[in-house]
Amino acid sequence: MGSELSCVVLESLIAQIRHRAVLAPMAGIADQPFRLTVKRAGVSLIFTELISAEGLVRNSRKTFDLMRFSPLERPIGIQLFGSRPESMAEAARIAESLEPDLIDLNFGCPARKVVNGGSGSAILRDTDLLRHIVRDVVRAVHTPVSCKIRTGWDAAHPVAEEAARIIEGEGASLLTLHPRTREQGFSGRADWSVIARVRACTGIPLIGNGDIITPEDAKRMLSETGCDAVMVGRGAMGRPWIFRMIDATLQSGCPVPEPPVGERIGFCLEHYDRALEILGARRGVREMRKHIGWYLKGLSYVSRLRSRLMIMEDPEEVKKNLREFSQTYDGQIAEEQDHGDSGASPQF
Repeated sequence: MGSELSCVVLESLIAQIRHRAVLAPMAGIADQPFRLTVKRAGVSLIFTELISAEGLVRNSRKTFDLMRFSPLERPIGIQLFGSRPESMAEAARIAESLEPDLIDLNFGCPARKVVNGGSGSAILRDTDLLRHIVRDVVRAVHTPVSCKIRTGWDAAHPVAEEAARIIEGEGASLLTLHPRTREQGFSGRADWSVIARVRACTGIPLIGNGDIITPEDAKRMLSETGCDAVMVGRGAMGRPWIFRMIDATLQSGCPVPEPPVGERIGFCLEHYDRALEILGARRGVREMRKHIGWYLKGLSYVSRLRSRLMIMEDPEEVKKNLREFSQTYDGQIAEEQDHGDSGASPQF
């Protein structure tokens, strides 16, 4: 059920993200405190964490709360996963009540708990089901619909081009492609040539995803594949400033250095305060432990500090230690290469 208004909104959104970087919908990571932090750092488009269509249809309060967002986060897409067309359509209608800028359908998540339920990248094994889900959701809502896919289930069954044509044909407005198979998970290298092939066979805006760790990676993906924008996931963990670095590099054509330690810790402290405010002290302290580990990654002399921070329960003590570290630090910042490949693996 499209409308002239939704077309205008979509055109404005595409103009905002073209040749820029967007945030991946990482489960357990891209919560509201993190999203607000990357927004300050210049991200062009944000997606929520993965949200269960069945949870929304069953009126789960916890699931509904995952959808909530602040106007400061716009433009934002609510990402849904599920395997039943009728539930996905109903969940999209529920999501639309919050007036997101996009409703995004996940056909790419490789997490076992998602694919075992027939959702995420499992749907790439059944392109007829994918077709029905996209068709039913597009017909159910006025909000523009986007989709996220992978190359396929495994190397023997690549379906990215077929899936992309189906998604475009059923009326979706935007496509994101992570060119790894479900079998690969996040291992190996993303095959960017798949993005180029999908770009050649479809006309809707295309976001490329996979192995964007540095601004130079973003520049190269745009050049090599012809995609309209790049999606950053693991490369933004502990590095929300990656988005402004990408913008600056693309605008100037010159490499942009990582920020100094004081600014890095400043981002961490802002993120920490947002987590305490939004999640509450107890949950905020615990949720931020993994983020603190990522903020400190690549810095010298942090082993003992990190170990202490991982067991502290008093948020003021945590912040005091971070401030003192920032003020006295005289070590080196390591080059960011495979930043996101250590620590917890996000699911998106």
